[in-house]
Amino acid sequence: MENQQPKTAAPGTHPAASSPPATRGKVPTATNPLTSPPAPALPAAGGGAPAAILGPCACPWGAWSVAGRQVNLLQRGARGPGAGTQSQSYCHFGVRSERTMSSVAVVTGSNKGIGFEIVRAMCKRFPGDVYLTARDPGRGQEAVAKLQEEGLHPLFHQLDIDDPQSIRALRDFLKQKYGGLNVLVNNAAIAFKVNDQTPFAVQAEVTLKTNFFGTRNVCTELLPIMKPYGRVVNVSSMASSSALGRCSQELQKKFRSDTITEEELVELMTKFVEDTKKNVHEKEGWPNTAYGVSKIGVTVLSRIQARMFNEKRKGDHILLNACCPGWVRTDMAGPKAPKSPEEGAETPVYLALLPSDADGPHGQFVSEKTVQTW
Repeated sequence: MENQQPKTAAPGTHPAASSPPATRGKVPTATNPLTSPPAPALPAAGGGAPAAILGPCACPWGAWSVAGRQVNLLQRGARGPGAGTQSQSYCHFGVRSERTMSSVAVVTGSNKGIGFEIVRAMCKRFPGDVYLTARDPGRGQEAVAKLQEEGLHPLFHQLDIDDPQSIRALRDFLKQKYGGLNVLVNNAAIAFKVNDQTPFAVQAEVTLKTNFFGTRNVCTELLPIMKPYGRVVNVSSMASSSALGRCSQELQKKFRSDTITEEELVELMTKFVEDTKKNVHEKEGWPNTAYGVSKIGVTVLSRIQARMFNEKRKGDHILLNACCPGWVRTDMAGPKAPKSPEEGAETPVYLALLPSDADGPHGQFVSEKTVQTW
């Protein structure tokens, strides 16, 4: 469903404009926003349509200024990460207005494969706007048109997770239009074929640039704008677990640590790339799989990010997890995989739509909707 812009009074129709001439130049007595009367009931959450400005404003300039306070509607009985937020605004003299901001979900790398199926499922189940994203606007719009033919209403925004400017453009758009983000599914990833002849050092650098560093850059920009009760899903792989098992004991201990920092993880991922260039990666305890190591990075990054939410935003009830969609028939995994893309989307969508009263899973590695031991 498309987001609608808040209704505002047409020029010349604001209450102040129709006030008697004797009152137009006078400054009215300010009211305290904290003691002003309760606002009327909001429209049902999830519909996306904002209410008109409420209550007469005595402001002589006929303009509202936003105080910027938000109250999550989940605390008023709505359920799920997409129930919306109530944006409360006050004019210069404390007169209150309210509108409901549409909830929004973003799925990266979603013009085909598992990401496309995640968008399809979210369009059916998420009570808000769902953004399909892709590097190539043409392919992204084609994917949107295909879902529209099914009667669904995804929206499109260009996103190349390898391009920091593209990530920031999406961040700014979400802040301006929605005041933040409710659901983020980091699905975008690449993989070289098993028989690809590209030198392994090149494979390592290219794969980690997108799968780990690109995903991390998206999180760096978008996690700070996650709304209360938000959900974050980082699509990893069971390849991370198998690759971890082939790491040296020293590396395994570091990657399983409950106190590893993001900076330490970045150093390790960077070291892997540098070790491949020197052709010493196996000697240094690394497995011979660039994709597997990149997904170790995604899983460990998720554990770190969940810990940070616990420390800095515990009261916001945000849940963040890594997951494995399974071996899925996609361009990346090949035609012999046992799962359909639709089946591959099940666990990511399950995590994206965890109900508001859920306190977990959080900071976990999830497969088949079940928490796995890391």
